[in-house]
Amino acid sequence: MKNKVLIVGGGLSGVVLAYHLVQRGINITLIDDQNNQSSVVAAGMINPLVFRRMTKSWRVDEFIPYCEEFYASIEKQAQNQFFHPIIIRRFFSSIQERKSWELKQYLPDFITYMHPLTTEDLSFNDNETVNEFGSGRVKKSSWIDTTVFMEGIRSVLSKSATIQNEIFNYENYNPQFLSYKNEAYSEVIFCEGYRSLHNPIFSYLPIQPTKGELLEVHFPDLDTTESYNRKCFVLPIGQKQFKIGATYKWHNTDPEPETDAVEDLSNKIKYITNKEYTITKLIGGIRPTTLDRRPIVGEHPKLKGNYFFNGLGAKGYMIAPLLAKEFCEHLIDKIPLNNEIDIHRFDKLLSLTS
Repeated sequence: MKNKVLIVGGGLSGVVLAYHLVQRGINITLIDDQNNQSSVVAAGMINPLVFRRMTKSWRVDEFIPYCEEFYASIEKQAQNQFFHPIIIRRFFSSIQERKSWELKQYLPDFITYMHPLTTEDLSFNDNETVNEFGSGRVKKSSWIDTTVFMEGIRSVLSKSATIQNEIFNYENYNPQFLSYKNEAYSEVIFCEGYRSLHNPIFSYLPIQPTKGELLEVHFPDLDTTESYNRKCFVLPIGQKQFKIGATYKWHNTDPEPETDAVEDLSNKIKYITNKEYTITKLIGGIRPTTLDRRPIVGEHPKLKGNYFFNGLGAKGYMIAPLLAKEFCEHLIDKIPLNNEIDIHRFDKLLSLTS
């Protein structure tokens, strides 16, 4: 790898990758149109468990320690707080789900992430919550104030990288010579989220645009410092304000929230609490998801020097820091990528579309 890299896209994946490359002494230019709706409006939840199957999230034993270290470092450099440890309380949806927790809570693989159930958990806060089958508390969970984070890391990057706030024009880019507006680069890395669908050299990749919508509400009588979860999450963000989410609308590229999201999320809240609330905001963004629920990372199979770092999906804030570090090590140290994220698993799709 040489020493002049262009990154296209300044959402979560772009800024985190830019940071890691700068730390290795790489000269970075970041082009971003400042329209990173998904990275900013995301709840930023870091949850080590998959409740639907009561399993650990993919590679969570690696992702969480590193992301905690990464966010602490950015907080220190930006001199601002955005990383907030929080207990997630899962309200069980059935007796079977509770039994699944009980079977796993002391296993070596799960004890780091599950508090053993107590009598209090099983009858938790009946006055405020709907707790038919008991509840369990998640360890090592947290949330990122995404607006503060994005402002902070851009501030840190501005001291050591060139940031150009503009729309990237593909007509001004030559992928054979890695030149943009007559400026040559050693590598060009595309971190465009769902908008990679419009990238003429990477549009063959199966990025699926998935709209997510959140409510921001005021719960005057809901007194909790925990995040509640069943069918949706209820995340306290301070001063009796909460984020409620999220919807999943596949193959939807319109970031504007839709009114049916209010009814959908309002119905889901009833599974957690019957307390009165006032809706203060409805927000939406488009997640870049993939068919196999794994990110897509690596070099174009034919156009050398053109790279892709995308498809982080709903768990982006947990997985982005370590994946960016691994991609950085792949680019500089030639360490092979994890097979599960390697772009070359989709090479056949390129041959079908060529």
